[in-house]
Amino acid sequence: MATAAASDAPLAAATTATNEPLRLDDKLKQQFNEQLQLTAIRVPKQATSQYMKLLSKHLFNKPRLRNVLEDAGSPDTRLLLLDETLTEAELASRDLGGEPARTLADFVQAEGLQVATATVDVDYSYWPAYAVLQRLLPPGMEVPSSFESVGHIAHLNLREELLPYKFIIGQVILDKNPRLQTVVNKVASIENEFRVFPMELLAGKQGMETEVRQHGARFRLDFSKVYWNSRLEREHQRLVQVFQPGEVVLDAMAGIGPFAVPAAQKGCLVYANDLNPASYESLCTNIKINRVGGKVLPFNMDGRQFMRQAAAGQLDVAAAAAIVPPAAPKAKSGQQQQQPQQNGEEQQQQPQQNGEEQQQQQPAQGQQAGPADPQAAQKQQAAAAAAGQGGSCRFQHIVMNLPAAAVDFLDALKGAFSLELWEGHPLPLVHVYTFTKGEEELAGLRQRVEASLGGPLDEEPQLHIVRDVAPKKLMVAVTFRVPPSIAFASTATADEPAKRQRVE
Repeated sequence: MATAAASDAPLAAATTATNEPLRLDDKLKQQFNEQLQLTAIRVPKQATSQYMKLLSKHLFNKPRLRNVLEDAGSPDTRLLLLDETLTEAELASRDLGGEPARTLADFVQAEGLQVATATVDVDYSYWPAYAVLQRLLPPGMEVPSSFESVGHIAHLNLREELLPYKFIIGQVILDKNPRLQTVVNKVASIENEFRVFPMELLAGKQGMETEVRQHGARFRLDFSKVYWNSRLEREHQRLVQVFQPGEVVLDAMAGIGPFAVPAAQKGCLVYANDLNPASYESLCTNIKINRVGGKVLPFNMDGRQFMRQAAAGQLDVAAAAAIVPPAAPKAKSGQQQQQPQQNGEEQQQQPQQNGEEQQQQQPAQGQQAGPADPQAAQKQQAAAAAAGQGGSCRFQHIVMNLPAAAVDFLDALKGAFSLELWEGHPLPLVHVYTFTKGEEELAGLRQRVEASLGGPLDEEPQLHIVRDVAPKKLMVAVTFRVPPSIAFASTATADEPAKRQRVE
């Protein structure tokens, strides 16, 4: 097993004697220079490649470090370095694999090889971030082992006891992850209506504009202005799988589009709304770069107002469709190539057009290129596309992804549905997200939903646990169909006060 004389001792406090933040400079990195004692197998020089292939899964495979050394005791042999977790005694329990089953010790004995010990010099680059921080932080302190990655940004949520060492933590994480450019820490709870948390730069550049990819879709965002959680990627995929091509989805709290864009790519028409102007701006950008204009119609409204207008068939679909018109069809290969140039003889045979003929031809070419106001034509095209897919009409799903408050927004559905529009047609499924204090609260979710709706559900709602947010705190998706007694109730008022929101 690999050993190092000072590997278990902290190198230095993460702050200096004058309480200045420790800098990850060359001087500090040099303190990680050590010698590892590794178990090795002595093999014939000419058969080195053969044995490397046979033992590849058990070798000391580290970037920028060799796993074959010259044997000082013999020019005809080489030392194959084994994984640092292996001691000579443990060779008898390490399965080599293959048939018949045998251990590394069996292999060494059968091949007539010898076990040896080798010394390897390592430096700072050898140690993973966790090992570096474990030796920089005070003994016994819990080392941060994970972070959320949002494009080039690493997002930490450090415990209070780690805050005095936050800058060295940020430097190490940045240094050990080349694809990252920025490390930030959440400095307070989310308390604003847009679900944007205050953050502090720990290391790297200031830029918070980034791009992430999920299941074939691209999302551009400013992490300091909008809400994004990469840990919800699987949930985005799960819910979109519920939608069927041709269905209409009402995304009341759409954020920058993690549900809306994939749903459109699947063949749905999506009305996507967010109150946060920055989220709305990113949503429009993401509609464009994913070429789903006309399939995702963006709105920047209060969530209650948006759902009530949609249920009543009163959304201004044409205006929303014109925000990001359908993308122009991609040109086929070779479609835009110019026709082969005529040779000189053919050009000479063509008559020279006079000025009058040229003037007559120019308007015709202009008519082929399009109308005089291309922007107006785009708006007409977008509105027509939306109307062709249903326009401001019935929808099959409502997505409410604001776990901290979405259940409270269910009161907007009471009495909001137009009887003329919906009579004789299935009412939509609602997918509302919320938090619970552990599994013991799951049984009470139906009562919470019914209390906000203002009436009973017709069936037991479906519950799906999305993830553990914190100890005894779960994020849960609740799915139910809007009951007719709620949809067409006469007690709701169309002008009830709107509560402000922030959505994912």
